[in-house]
Amino acid sequence: MGLVQVRGQALTDQPIPSPITHTPCCFYQVKIEHYETGKHGGWKHYRTDMDGAKFYVQDATGKVLVDSCSAEYDLLESPPRVVDGAHIAPLMGTGASDQELLQYVQRAGVNQLAGKMEHWLESKGPLEDPGHEQGRQTLLEIARALPKAMSGGANIPRTIPATVIEKIMAPPLLADPQKEAQRRKFLQQLHDTGTVPMPPVAISSSSATGRYRLREYLILPGQEYHVTGTCVENPKARDPHDRNMIVMGQNEKTFLISWKPEQGVQQGLRKRALGMVFGGAALALFCLALLLGHLHLY
Repeated sequence: MGLVQVRGQALTDQPIPSPITHTPCCFYQVKIEHYETGKHGGWKHYRTDMDGAKFYVQDATGKVLVDSCSAEYDLLESPPRVVDGAHIAPLMGTGASDQELLQYVQRAGVNQLAGKMEHWLESKGPLEDPGHEQGRQTLLEIARALPKAMSGGANIPRTIPATVIEKIMAPPLLADPQKEAQRRKFLQQLHDTGTVPMPPVAISSSSATGRYRLREYLILPGQEYHVTGTCVENPKARDPHDRNMIVMGQNEKTFLISWKPEQGVQQGLRKRALGMVFGGAALALFCLALLLGHLHLY
């Protein structure tokens, strides 16, 4: 327990396709830039999207779960893709088309938001109060269902499971007879269809407009990675060999996942530590100089 460093092959039971190259991976991070015109124009950071925060790292001695939410990623960068809403190029080779990427830009960020929401809710439970715990579980289901509903194509209905909506829409009987009748009608529609369309205000099948540059960073199954983080007890261990998990610590904030060899990782961590030490010393001297100048003036 505590700060650890492990190195091994990434492993996941359910690989996910990356948005740009459609590569099966344990985790992806996509950084999106938007080109702005004008005097101070150029490529500006627009949004970061990621998915697949939990995966295993395995070596000859076993495997350990990594909950990479809030981690710092030092991963290989794929060749950037530039898409322009005004000039959509035909699909060449494999991967996402320009049209798919523009639609992805429109909804990007949902996976990251839902992942953070899921991570926060998991850390809060289970709750002692049965009613509060039921509410937490319902919110967890929503967080897990939202990214899948958002990823539907233009001709695919965007829906969320009826069971989730039923939990939200099934409070005690409403005092207002008209509202209670509307609630019952809605639940009957769920019973008949099994799903409910997501509100149009929350989901848009439109594509982003403008010019964007996208970069993809992946954690690939079978590839070796170096993880520096805090080892804690895994609250959802599957078996006796799954008791530990690496996360960002409450006191120790170093949490790095890198594709580099161990020597390169160690050098980077030492440089960062030295930078923090000398940076802090420089800041202290600067503040001292300001204080002396202030005292001299008065």
